[in-house]
Amino acid sequence: MSKPVKEMITGELRERYSRVDNALWVELIGADGITTNELRRSLCDKGMRIEVVRTALLRRAVGDGPLARMARDINGPAALVTGGDSVIDVAKAVEEWMPKIKGLRLRGATLEGEYLDEKRVDGLSRMPTKRDLQCQIASCALSPGGRIAAAALSGGANLAGCLKAMIEKLEKGEELRKAG
Repeated sequence: MSKPVKEMITGELRERYSRVDNALWVELIGADGITTNELRRSLCDKGMRIEVVRTALLRRAVGDGPLARMARDINGPAALVTGGDSVIDVAKAVEEWMPKIKGLRLRGATLEGEYLDEKRVDGLSRMPTKRDLQCQIASCALSPGGRIAAAALSGGANLAGCLKAMIEKLEKGEELRKAG
């Protein structure tokens, strides 16, 4: 590959990955063209993109950016998957394809700028997404208020039930007994 071509590709990669702080590094070996295209289409439908990159050019392109630590560790065939709401969603989407493509495996990831090596990336798809965590926090924040409202309303409901029972007895002509 000539130097001008390398510089052009490096520029494209720099433009694409300089501001990306969530990416999944996968190894994609032994997949035929049809299966690879189906994988790409499936990821594209979810707003994700898979791209096979030359490691040397990627290292030059990301420089000291958020993907630099992952780029230093990449060895061998590498494909980067980016996009989606978070890298957790990307990992879930890729793991759906692992039974279909035997040579597909997760090698590493960058999550919000933090690098996860191959040992830590396995549990990534089982982690809650940012949206899930926000929902859990909102639920915890609203829970005490809901309990207070329920407690305040339950006393009134009990009182209303007692009054209703008394009215029904009086309407039937029964005598009310004095409590104690």
